[in-house]
This record gives sequence, C-alpha cells and structure tokens, in this order.
Amino acid sequence: MPWYEKMWNWIKNFFLNNWSQIIIFFCVLIFGIILIKVILTLLNRAFKKSTRVTPTARHFFIGVIKAVLYVVYIIALLSMLGIPTTSMIALLSAFALAVSLALQDTISNLASGVVIVFTKPFSEGDYIELDGMAGTVTRITMFNTKLLTPSNQVVIIPNRTAVAANVTNYSLEETRRLEIPLSVAYGTDVEKVKEAGLAVAHAHEKVLKDPAPMTRLNNHGASSLDFILRVWVNRADYWPVYFDLKEQVVAAFNENGIEIPFNQLDVHVKDDVVKEIEAAVVQQEAAVIEKPQSEPKPQKATEQSDKPKTSRKKK
Repeated sequence: MPWYEKMWNWIKNFFLNNWSQIIIFFCVLIFGIILIKVILTLLNRAFKKSTRVTPTARHFFIGVIKAVLYVVYIIALLSMLGIPTTSMIALLSAFALAVSLALQDTISNLASGVVIVFTKPFSEGDYIELDGMAGTVTRITMFNTKLLTPSNQVVIIPNRTAVAANVTNYSLEETRRLEIPLSVAYGTDVEKVKEAGLAVAHAHEKVLKDPAPMTRLNNHGASSLDFILRVWVNRADYWPVYFDLKEQVVAAFNENGIEIPFNQLDVHVKDDVVKEIEAAVVQQEAAVIEKPQSEPKPQKATEQSDKPKTSRKKK
C-alpha cells in the first residue's frame, strides 16, 4: 500500500473515532477567543467609568490581563488535546526562569511600568521632560513610554529609564510662571523700564492678576542692564503669552524711547602709554638718520683698454 493511502486511512480513522472531541476542540477554540475579547471589552468599559483608574493604568492593566488570559487559554487547549499539562506547566516554569535570566532588562521594564502606573509621576497626555527629551506622553505600555515631541517625532523610552531619570512634569499644575528677559542700554531710567514692562503685562488678557506681574532689575551685564518680567499664566496659555509679550515689549520700548543695546567694547588708552610709544618711535627714526651710509664697493675692471700696447726698442 502506498504511503499516501496509509496517511489518508490514518486521518480518516482519526476523525471518525474522535469526531466529537474535534468538534468540542474547535468550539472551545472559537469560543475562547470570543470570550477573551468580551472580557477585555467589559474591563475596558469598567475602567473608563471608574474615576480612580487613569487612562495610563487602564491600558497597562488591560495589557497584563490579556496576556494572562491567553496563557490560560493555550494551556486549556493543550489539555484538551491530551497533552499532560502538569509536565507542560513544569516545562513552562523552567522555560520562564531561563527567559527571565536572559531578559532581565525586559522584566525590569515591566516592573518599572507597574511603578509608573501606581506612583503616577506622569500620565498619558502630560507634557514632560525626560532623559534630556521633552514631549507629550502618548502611551505607557508594559515595557516602554512613548513621547511625541513638538516637532512630531515619536520617542520610545524604556520604563526602567523613565523611573530612574529625573522627570519634569509641566502638566501637573494648572498655572505656570513665565519669565521674559529684558535688556536695555546703560543710562536708561530703571523706573521707566519697570513701568513699560508692567504696562505690557497688565494689558494682556491672559496674564493672571494673582500672583501679580513683576518687573525688576536682574543683572548688570557687560553691555546692558538686564531686567526680568515675571507673570503667571494658565498652563494652556504659556506659549501664546510668551510670544505675545516678546513682541509687545519691543513695541513698548520703541514708544518710550528705551534703547535695546548691542554688544559694545570701550577702549581706554592711558597718556603715559602714549608718551612711551611716541618716544620709542622718535628714537627709532633718529637711529635711522644717524646711521652712516656704507661706502660703495670698488668695481673690478671688467673691460680692458682698446689701445694696443707699444713696445720700446733698444737703441
């Protein structure tokens, strides 16, 4: 009997003898996937309705529960196929130990993700500065955190790095302090500069009245008097107010005749130094005048007389 007929007979006998178990297996296979999706959907809705669960925690817990449900589902399918699950679980435990040793960083990221969810140093939607990069948190997964930078770049940071790094969260408080540096030329009336800066701040509708705006002299620069204009704004108005005040301060300075300085360098020459330089020049010129001129060197006769030499005859 050819080999393909033997295979066909084995497959036919297998389905005829185990057709009930095969039908149950496929029903469990399909029903299990549907049940897992229904459970995840119900949990997602319950987390959304709860005010105590943040979107960050919701995504994290849904991911963990999904992984656990699929592991239990696969073990149940293997037991239905007649594979001993006890030895399978022991094998999976040994395999998990080996994987955990090989994937220490990944497990560390998972544990750090749990820390982020419970301690909440930042949440999805917060604008943060983390590990030298700034952006809006778009997603916190089990292993990493995704930032969207202002230039629309996605930065993926491991969770263990996010936990260990210094995090600056700009979205926790509703208000922020805004500082505008102002530089004017030396000799400018200090009170005039303060009045111009405060007038600009009070005129802006998005600048908060409490705490009140402030303008004070901050530093004596190399070429300018440096002031600081401090105002408080709502978190969402920070950048619009920042650019508005920058432009309006320039217009206010022009109206009040306040000069915005540029880099200058004043050179002061002392009189005794000038006299020393002039004396050195005079001495150098006198030495040139008194130096005797060198006598010209005698030229060698290069040409002989054209006249022929005459010899005297002896008498």
